[in-house]
Amino acid sequence: MTWWKRLFGRTTGRSLDGTMFRVAGTLYSRDGRRAVELREFSNGETYLLESEWVEGDVFRDRHGGRLVGPFTSPDHAEQFIVGTPWFNGTE
Repeated sequence: MTWWKRLFGRTTGRSLDGTMFRVAGTLYSRDGRRAVELREFSNGETYLLESEWVEGDVFRDRHGGRLVGPFTSPDHAEQFIVGTPWFNGTE
């Protein structure tokens, strides 16, 4: 099974359930239709929660609420998301 992990990368099987986090910030696209919450967990990893505007002040979680990451810091997560076609509205 070790060869499988080497071939397909690290799989930790760790869960974030019950892990404390703080919201390091929320980013909005220029048109306001996409929002990203930067969540910094107590284990040192940062994840993104992406959402899209529905109507009024209602946003719906993207990817069924699954987090995107991990990133080494909120800064790295921000650099990643602002460069994506989805966040820039070109997808």
